[in-house]
Amino acid sequence: MKRKTKLLPALLAALTLCAGCVGGPDAGGDDGTVPPESIAEKEAVPEITLAEDGETDFRLVYDVDVPPELRNLYFSIRDAFRNRLGAELMPYDDYQKELPHEIVLDSSRREICADLRAELKEGEYAIRAVRREDGGLTVALACRGNYARMAVIGRFIDECLDKRGGKIPENLDIKGEYTMKDAIVTSSIAQLRDPCIVVENGTYYAYGTGWHCFKNDSGSLAGRFTDLGVCVEIPGDADTNFWAPEVHRYNGKFYMFTTYKSKTTGHRGCSIFVSDKPEGPFREITDGHATPKDWDSIDGTFYVDEDGQPWMIFVHEWTSTDDGCGRMAAAKLSEDLTRFVSEPLELFRADDPAWATGKVTDGCWMVRLTTGELLMLWSNWDSAGYCVGIARSDNGRVDGKWSQDKALLYSKAMTGDYDGGHGMLFTDTDGQTYLSIHSPNSATETRKEVPIFIPVKERDGTLVWDIRD
Repeated sequence: MKRKTKLLPALLAALTLCAGCVGGPDAGGDDGTVPPESIAEKEAVPEITLAEDGETDFRLVYDVDVPPELRNLYFSIRDAFRNRLGAELMPYDDYQKELPHEIVLDSSRREICADLRAELKEGEYAIRAVRREDGGLTVALACRGNYARMAVIGRFIDECLDKRGGKIPENLDIKGEYTMKDAIVTSSIAQLRDPCIVVENGTYYAYGTGWHCFKNDSGSLAGRFTDLGVCVEIPGDADTNFWAPEVHRYNGKFYMFTTYKSKTTGHRGCSIFVSDKPEGPFREITDGHATPKDWDSIDGTFYVDEDGQPWMIFVHEWTSTDDGCGRMAAAKLSEDLTRFVSEPLELFRADDPAWATGKVTDGCWMVRLTTGELLMLWSNWDSAGYCVGIARSDNGRVDGKWSQDKALLYSKAMTGDYDGGHGMLFTDTDGQTYLSIHSPNSATETRKEVPIFIPVKERDGTLVWDIRD
């Protein structure tokens, strides 16, 4: 393989520096030349090319002791090389011998990375390029803390692979700090499961299990949410389990997709309610549950496909399947959203993902990317707890073949703090997209289930945390 590390000729760099100074306030002589000593003060900086012509001499060296749940987060650098530079960056365990060209991520076995990490305080991260004594090149990514780990990976992808197109100065030295306070907005609502956020005329509305509506007109997501009370006209057949209300604006009205347990059938099911205002009151427009009366069905969400056909995507709960494993299902809705006009279609099973340790399908939410791909956010358990995964359709349609991404959008393994799930997306008044979840999934002695908001963005055909310095 030909060598991809290039050093810019000093003469070319010097000429570039001269050209940038001609005619400026510090241009020097009357003839526009730059005094020799001015050139000498500005040393040419050699450049590292991480990949070229679809090839790279670098390897991704990572801490071999990293938990399995984090490995796919580490491998997002490999995926970015493939998607942005067209090159395959092969992973390499850090207990193996040092290679001539390495991108080293959070390794205690590589001295350069360990020394860099020793310089950091909790919450800090750094990226440094080093030419070693043996002539080899190391780009070290070091961090202290779970949030700093996500930040250093995101910063490397955005800065080195995106803005610089895989070309970085040999003396690259980036530092930053990223903590939970930087990453997550914790709402002022004391306790609310399955939070759904609607932004209407600059006001934030939050809905969740219990069928309450909360209003925040402060202009800030972190501002005070006022509890407006129950916002639903409770149907006579509704017994308990007033779960997971989602509110969607459609054809000038506000439609609530939600769950309750029927007194008549004894099953949980999904119904649709409507209101002229986001505050409610919402009244039921389906004839009881829209979902099959002999199923336990929960967590219905709304999606309109590219043909204008409305759908309900919902959970066929594990409590009523033939093998105790939850399914994700979908059915077409009538134009007025009052009934199903197709039989439910099974999309996937709870045990399809390699990361799944539970047999639960929860909290579905549909996402259309700018690439045209159709994703679904949904929740199950990984080895660290309740989490948010990503499924995708192979043809961009609801009835396509669904597969499961290896990388999770949210896991306790990523943050080290709390698990959480039942995700949905919304855009705030400044145009930032957020993931809304409740975290933790079960109240602790010190914290109840709290709605939190995580900035996310689209990158390389998926959703990732939007790391902002």
